[in-house]
Amino acid sequence: MFKQRVLTALLLAPLALAAVFFLPLSGFALFVAVAFLLAAYEWASFCGWQSLVAKLGYVAITGLGFVGCYLALPEQLHWPIQTNLFADTLLYVGIGWWLVAVLLIVSFTQSKEFWQHNTLLKAVMGFTTLLPSFGAILLLRNVDYVQSPYTGAWLIFSLLGLVWAADVGGYVIGKPFGKRKLMPAVSPGKTLEGLFGGMLFVLLLVTAIAAYREFPQDMWLWYGAAVLLTLLSVFGDLSESMFKRVAGLKDSGSIIPGHGGIMDRIDSLTATAPLFALFVALFGGY
Repeated sequence: MFKQRVLTALLLAPLALAAVFFLPLSGFALFVAVAFLLAAYEWASFCGWQSLVAKLGYVAITGLGFVGCYLALPEQLHWPIQTNLFADTLLYVGIGWWLVAVLLIVSFTQSKEFWQHNTLLKAVMGFTTLLPSFGAILLLRNVDYVQSPYTGAWLIFSLLGLVWAADVGGYVIGKPFGKRKLMPAVSPGKTLEGLFGGMLFVLLLVTAIAAYREFPQDMWLWYGAAVLLTLLSVFGDLSESMFKRVAGLKDSGSIIPGHGGIMDRIDSLTATAPLFALFVALFGGY
């Protein structure tokens, strides 16, 4: 299983990075939309829908939301900050949902009684998980595209690097050394040691980037943002575990050998993308 996970990751990571750096904006939007629509198909199972018609209906409604995002977001984003009401609203909705999600996770044994049998509410939770993240990723890719088509690509690369570092660090440290369960009611496999391992790997990555940039004066903001994003990354994973547990599922799907479904791979990304994009807006600007 471990060997299969590694081989799959070695195949998928270059594919994702090639899409980020080399696809035109429209092609990149389509690439992300396809991945997120597959995730929406899996989310339909979290809602309890088993029929193909119900699942495809949910995918179609989510797809209309993606089309709306694509049309409503500005075509080009420039430094310094360029305001856009739809973009701002989308990011704040996403961040607001993840604040709620954190509370639901922390109080899972009590709060699940409120939503676990409510199919419509779980469907809305899927929208608020996928739509803001989709929009945030498009926003990041569009940053300063006319002046430099790779500015946004490097921003997304940084986001992916953070998520992957947290994931790898959590696995490398948590697997052999993990003893204290983080939230066993939600995810029995998550440990405090894994959390600290992910945090360590992320901070090492940020330090390496800061060293490459000759330690800029505002690097303390980088560390603060990295800590918040790493914690949110973990809660993104826990959120999906929460929905899978309620639905009685081990994985969100089986499309990726050794990794489960698409949601199993992008859960942390959906949690971190809106906040990362907001940090870019506040501290770098689009």
